[in-house]
Amino acid sequence: MPIRNALPETRAHAMKLVADGKPVAAVRLVRKATGADLLSAKVYVDGLKVEFLAGRVPAEVEAQVRALVAEGKPREAVKHLVRTAGLGLKDGKQYVDALRDGRLPGAAAAGPLSERVRAFVASGDRRSAVALVSAETGMTPEEADRFVDALD
Repeated sequence: MPIRNALPETRAHAMKLVADGKPVAAVRLVRKATGADLLSAKVYVDGLKVEFLAGRVPAEVEAQVRALVAEGKPREAVKHLVRTAGLGLKDGKQYVDALRDGRLPGAAAAGPLSERVRAFVASGDRRSAVALVSAETGMTPEEADRFVDALD
């Protein structure tokens, strides 16, 4: 279940812990502050980690990574992040996975959802199209799949 009752102070403190490389402490903090179960707290902290990583990637590098992912080259996208943004291999993979799943902050600024979904489908990446719809709308994967079908 998503965490919706985290106070801004809790979020800020958890983000600081993530930035300091202390994700376990961040999970403990979120669990204590919200009463969330372990899995929900970990998912929340993973989202903070993606947000933190997104802040470290320059816009031009993100555009290049998006292009590589759209071309079906996620490994090359990770390598590009490691070389150009200074991310570690694990962080680069987490960033690319978040991008493919539509969990990257600021993705909505890249255009209307329907256009971004069509771009994934056109590149042959239907999985990412469905994940993007699900992530941005809260639809179940089955509902998101029907949404993607309806765009054709």
